[in-house]
Amino acid sequence: MELAPIIIFAFNRPNALKNTISSLLQNEEAQESELFIFVDGARNSKEEESVKVEAVQTYAKSITGFKKVTYTFSQENKGLGKSIIEGVTKIINQYGKAIVLEDDLFFANNFLSFMNQGLKLYEKEKKVFSICGYTNKIKVPKDYLFDAYFCTRSSSWGWATWADRWNSVDWELKNWDNYSKMKHAFNKWGGSDCFRMLRSVKEGWGDSWAIRFGFSQFLQDKLSLFPIISKVKNDGFDGNGTNCKKWSRFRYIFDETKNKRLKLPTNISINSEIYNSAMSYHSIMIRLWSRLMYLIH
Repeated sequence: MELAPIIIFAFNRPNALKNTISSLLQNEEAQESELFIFVDGARNSKEEESVKVEAVQTYAKSITGFKKVTYTFSQENKGLGKSIIEGVTKIINQYGKAIVLEDDLFFANNFLSFMNQGLKLYEKEKKVFSICGYTNKIKVPKDYLFDAYFCTRSSSWGWATWADRWNSVDWELKNWDNYSKMKHAFNKWGGSDCFRMLRSVKEGWGDSWAIRFGFSQFLQDKLSLFPIISKVKNDGFDGNGTNCKKWSRFRYIFDETKNKRLKLPTNISINSEIYNSAMSYHSIMIRLWSRLMYLIH
């Protein structure tokens, strides 16, 4: 199997990046995978941030254990959205597919196996928009036979896709006159917070690349693959992440099995019981509770 390149986006947390790399290297596939690291520049408004960024750059230069390591350091602060869009576009158009990560994620030993198996199996299945390594804790029917399921809203916590899907996204939201009429349909498809995030990008007070990726998936009526048991855990909810706070409404079970003999579904469809369980994390009541917990923590 030709393994997909791995892209990591880092910023100002050297220890977080070290933990991410350490967990990736526990995957046997790492030594046969090319690694690309993009480090964003320090913000002018943040004193001493340049020291932290330089520490990340220094560590990036020392990374070994992969087939090849290539690093790119930005002189300016682009922000996560612009960094990911530009970086993924560059690599995915060269390789046709990519596994995309951020520097606050920790991976199971079978993460790269799951991602590459999914990329290979569904490459020509145009109904599949992405492969996601993270999943929330869900209720699974007793008679469900697979190690993965399909859902509408994708996850940005360790994911992969192909060049044709990535290049289909309208990153500039150029057709906003039509998009602005889709609020209720988009929220019904992906959760009650979707359209507000999309509007924040258009109006300039948000920067999420992921909501634009998801909106394109919504427009094309496509699905994402998720594992039944999460291959990823997010260490970003420690108060130090740029886009995360100290508390998260998301709950998960982390895969400790090391199992690579995974049974992936061949029928590209949604299991309603799993779907309802997965999407419950995006309900209005859960989001209101989440806001309260943010304030407390």
